[in-house]
Amino acid sequence: MNYNLSSIAAFLVAVTQNYQLNKKWTFKDHNTKTRKKFPKYLALNFLSFLINLVVLNLVVTYFGEEKLIQIAGQIAGIGVAMGFNFLGSYLIIFAKHEENEDG
Repeated sequence: MNYNLSSIAAFLVAVTQNYQLNKKWTFKDHNTKTRKKFPKYLALNFLSFLINLVVLNLVVTYFGEEKLIQIAGQIAGIGVAMGFNFLGSYLIIFAKHEENEDG
């Protein structure tokens, strides 16, 4: 299998597994159907991945291409993307919306 296709497949498997864990365990959302929220979750994760790449490239561009800088940039990218992903999941994807009393 082509390494690009392998990478895409791994990303999709990881996002699917993470969605299920977040839905049932982290955010305890047992009522919403997966087909309603999963596309939004997938888009959020893809955006988080792009944020990771932007941070990585900014660090490497401004601080140099040495291996240690690249690793630091990846760590910074993961941290920023992880925070963005959690906030997006908490505030948008799995947000608890209170029902109106009027119905």
